[in-house]
Amino acid sequence: MAQAAGFRPVRLTRASDEVVRQIKARIFGSRLPPGAQLPSEKDLAEQFGLSRITIRDALRVLESEGLIDIKVGARGGAFVARPSARRVSESLTTLLRLRQITIQELTEARLAVEPYVAFLAAQRATAEDVAAMERAVAGARAGRAAGDPRFMPHSVAFHLALAEAARNQVLLSTVASFRDPFHEALETLLPADDMARRAITDHHRILAAIKARDGGRAQRVMHEHLAYFAKRVGRTQALRGRRAR
Repeated sequence: MAQAAGFRPVRLTRASDEVVRQIKARIFGSRLPPGAQLPSEKDLAEQFGLSRITIRDALRVLESEGLIDIKVGARGGAFVARPSARRVSESLTTLLRLRQITIQELTEARLAVEPYVAFLAAQRATAEDVAAMERAVAGARAGRAAGDPRFMPHSVAFHLALAEAARNQVLLSTVASFRDPFHEALETLLPADDMARRAITDHHRILAAIKARDGGRAQRVMHEHLAYFAKRVGRTQALRGRRAR
């Protein structure tokens, strides 16, 4: 007799799982593009031959996976979600708050990615990209001169404009996912004015390299920029650790 191979009995999937599978197939096959509205719960129930409760369960699964947005109200309904790094960013922020990842690990990830983003941006940036970076730098300078402590929005705008200029959607999504968890942690560790002074100088140097189409210089300055903050964060955390003992 042949030895058992460890197979498990076949069970029928839940009806809602099949609804999820079919809707996913249409989304991934571009038959339901971003922004498209799905039929109403009532219409979906009729098309699938299932109850509205089952359809609602399927829609909740698709929403939790970031594939659809459910809006309420007179113009509400289920809409195919537009691509976004928001959910990845939220996951990283949650992991950081739960201490499953560290700010040092986030910094190392940025060091691995963003210098090359700067290199590509120096080759691919358009006049519109450069203008967006200039606005971010100018906004940071004006805010600091006026005593406005809110530097982070300008820093975020600069790094995202740089990532847009790299013309690589994977890198753009990766950089965008770093944004919220990194800056949330950084704001609790370093004085805002201290960060602003160094970052404005570095951003200006990176921008100058982008304008000169000097990828090597842009890459080097971005590495120096991130390495500086990595060192500052490391020193601050070590000091706090000693004080806590």
